[in-house]
Amino acid sequence: MDMQELEITIDKQGRVQVAVRGVHGEGCLAMTRNIENAVGTVEVREYTPEYYEQPVTVSDHQYVTR
Repeated sequence: MDMQELEITIDKQGRVQVAVRGVHGEGCLAMTRNIENAVGTVEVREYTPEYYEQPVTVSDHQYVTR
């Protein structure tokens, strides 16, 4: 599983930029929802190529037949 990261940058004018890495699909929106709600209106949203990839599901089950 990839490491999931949020990079939050606040410039001198108080504008907040949030970058999400290691999250595929719409999971990035869930990760930033609380930050967006706390900070205010989203002015610009840019999607990375990871956004358009399908999330990877990993199963921890193994089936063995005899």
